[in-house]
Amino acid sequence: MSKKNYRPDNRTNWIHVRMSDEEYEQFQLQLERTGLSMSDYIRDMTLTGEVKVIVKPVLNTDKLDQIIYECGRIGNNVNQIAKHLNEGNPMTAKLTKQLHHELASLAAVRSQIEKLEELLV
Repeated sequence: MSKKNYRPDNRTNWIHVRMSDEEYEQFQLQLERTGLSMSDYIRDMTLTGEVKVIVKPVLNTDKLDQIIYECGRIGNNVNQIAKHLNEGNPMTAKLTKQLHHELASLAAVRSQIEKLEELLV
């Protein structure tokens, strides 16, 4: 039953279930994975034999898009430096400074990715 059709006065019957500690723990894990309330989970499983899972975003996609953009920008800059050097041009102080800057940016991106990974654990 969809939420827009939900009327609590229609649901007057209560079901009671006893579970062992292990069963209850597994049940709670399933609830967490689906994001449903206990009542919705039991109702869906009983009436349809399946559960409609609510997908919650785990990552901040704006932050991830920013990281991907930064990686592309850094890669482009490093490729330009490599092309310059492969054409036989000398490694100047300006290029060295730019390369160090890009490596520092890469380290910052790596730090951001590690922070995002911690959210997944």
